[in-house]
Amino acid sequence: MKALKKYLKKRKSVINLLLQKPLQSYTPDTFHVLRVEIKKLHALFDLVDFCSKEFKQNKTFNPFKLIFRQAGKIRELQVETSLLEKHFFFNLPKDYCVDLKKELAKELKKFFSITNCKSGSTLKKNYRKIIPFLTKISKKKAQRYMDKKSAEIKKLLPQNTLKNKQMHMLRKRLKEYQYNQKSLNLSKQNKLISVMDVLPELLGEWHDYQVTINHLKKIIDSGQINPTENNQLESIKALFIFKREFLLNKINSALLNSLFRKG
Repeated sequence: MKALKKYLKKRKSVINLLLQKPLQSYTPDTFHVLRVEIKKLHALFDLVDFCSKEFKQNKTFNPFKLIFRQAGKIRELQVETSLLEKHFFFNLPKDYCVDLKKELAKELKKFFSITNCKSGSTLKKNYRKIIPFLTKISKKKAQRYMDKKSAEIKKLLPQNTLKNKQMHMLRKRLKEYQYNQKSLNLSKQNKLISVMDVLPELLGEWHDYQVTINHLKKIIDSGQINPTENNQLESIKALFIFKREFLLNKINSALLNSLFRKG
C-alpha cells in the first residue's frame, strides 16, 4: 500500500532527524517526540506482523526498542522533576532532587551510547526490511487488523469503571489504533475512537502521575533516603496518588459520556 510506504518514510525521516541532533540540543520535548515516533513505528510493525506470517516483528523492531526504553527512562525522570517543581517548588526535597539529577545524567550517558551504536546502518537495514511487506498488504487484510484491534479495545471497557492497570492498557491500545488509522489514511469510521478527541491530555497526565508514583515507591521502599526526606516523599506520593485518582475519575466520566453516545 502506497499510504503505508509514505507513512514509513515520514517516521524514518523524523526519527533520523531526532537521533542526529547534538547532545546539547536535546530537550525534554525531544525525548517525548522520539518516543511517540517509535510508538508509531511499532504500531506499523504490528500491522505488518498481522498481515504477513513471514515478517519477523521482534527481531526487526529490537534496535528501535532499545532506544525507546532508554529514552523512556530519561523521560520518566524529567516528568518526575517537572511534577515536583510544579507542586513543591518552594519545598523541594533537596537531597532527593540532587539524586534525580545524577540518575538523569547517568541515563543520558547510556542513551547516547546506545544511539551511537544503533542509529547508523542497523536502523537503515531494518527500515529496508519492512518495505517489501508493506507493498503486499491489502485493504481487506488491513481492515481485518483494525477490526481486531477495535474488538480488543471494547473488551477493556466494562460496564462500571476502569482501574489503573486497565487504563494503562486502554491508553496503549487506543494509541496503537489511532496511529494505524493514520498510517492507513482511514477516516474516523468507528465512534469508539472518537474518545481520542477528548482523552489524550487526561490520559497523558494520568500516566505522568502513575510513573512518578511508581518511582517514588521504589525509592521509599529502598530505605536509602534520610528519615526527614523520606517522610516528605511519602507526603508527595500521597498527593500524587490523589491527583492520579482524580484524573482516573475524570477519564472514566469522559468514557461513559462519549464512548457509546448515539447520534
